[in-house]
Amino acid sequence: MKKKEQAKKKRTLWIVIGSILILLVIIRILLPYILLKAVNKELTKIPGYTGHVEDIDVALIRGAYKIKEIKLEKTGGKIPVPFFEAEVIDLSIQWHALFQGALVGKIIVEHPKLNFVKGPTEETSQTHIDKKWTDVIGDLMPLKLNRFEIEDGEIHYRDFYSSPKVDIFTKNVHIIAENLTNAKKNKELLPSTADGTADIYGGHARLTMKLDALNHVPTFEAKAELVSMNIVDLDSFLEAYGKLDVRQGNISIYTEAVAKDGKISGYTKPIIKDLRVVNWEKDKGKPAKLAWEAVVGAVAWIFKNHGKDQLATKAEFEGKIKDPNVSIWIIIGEVLHNAFIQALYPALENTVNINSVDSKNKPETNLKKQYDQSKNSKSDKKK
Repeated sequence: MKKKEQAKKKRTLWIVIGSILILLVIIRILLPYILLKAVNKELTKIPGYTGHVEDIDVALIRGAYKIKEIKLEKTGGKIPVPFFEAEVIDLSIQWHALFQGALVGKIIVEHPKLNFVKGPTEETSQTHIDKKWTDVIGDLMPLKLNRFEIEDGEIHYRDFYSSPKVDIFTKNVHIIAENLTNAKKNKELLPSTADGTADIYGGHARLTMKLDALNHVPTFEAKAELVSMNIVDLDSFLEAYGKLDVRQGNISIYTEAVAKDGKISGYTKPIIKDLRVVNWEKDKGKPAKLAWEAVVGAVAWIFKNHGKDQLATKAEFEGKIKDPNVSIWIIIGEVLHNAFIQALYPALENTVNINSVDSKNKPETNLKKQYDQSKNSKSDKKK
């Protein structure tokens, strides 16, 4: 009798185990379809845009799922390219952080493409997206995001209504942002980091940033540089908006910025070298265009530093993040200073840091001081 009862219990146990296994298999089979439906539903919640995902893969052991072939397009059908698309978005648990006692996630985006489009109307333009987009991403990632990476990305600026049509872009975009939830429990003011690189028409761009990602008020130190971009490759952009061709030249841009307590300060330093504007061979049948190019070339020649054959300026800025202020007269003054006195050294100056912005004592940039002193001096002379 006891043997029969034991055999019955074993049979019941195996039935229960088998049923659980079958249920898990069914759930595993259905889970990608359930997730696919849920993700596509979330993508309909972005105002003015509609999204679609082709497929989803689930990796339970790794604690991850992959969104494949995602597209986000502006509604109305008047823009021929999506605002955002990517081959794969991998969302998973960050196991390294889990070993440190933090349950957080990471996202890796493979070959994304972002298209900013300028058009004559709001319906034919897509230059920004509603903040709801970030809320949707938050819903897709059930864990707090601690690491974010973009691999082999592209960013385009397009104008389908200009003459000629414009499509300028940067490729090989690689961005890594880490410790966004401060899972490492750093006690620093800026515990998170973001680093990025990209290729732009023969030039190379680099960004390094320290930030407090948990602060709702932007708090960061950032350094960015674009070195030796070939201006000639921007011919469609320059012809469409500047009505000129550039025969030769390259541009480098160096920028440092810092934000704290709702204020921002820093500088941008563009340097154009070996600029040759007039293209006699290409535009010999367009006298008006040749005349305009000649004027631009003459102005560039007047304001460049002839010793180093470069045209450069340095624009310093400071103010509230909502309304940073740069005086055009300060910029013009620095152009003249560079043209006739000294050439700007082509590199980051490393003069901007988090202490540049103080909530109690707002700093004045050197350029602004020079400008104010010049105004006061002129006022005294008049008196």
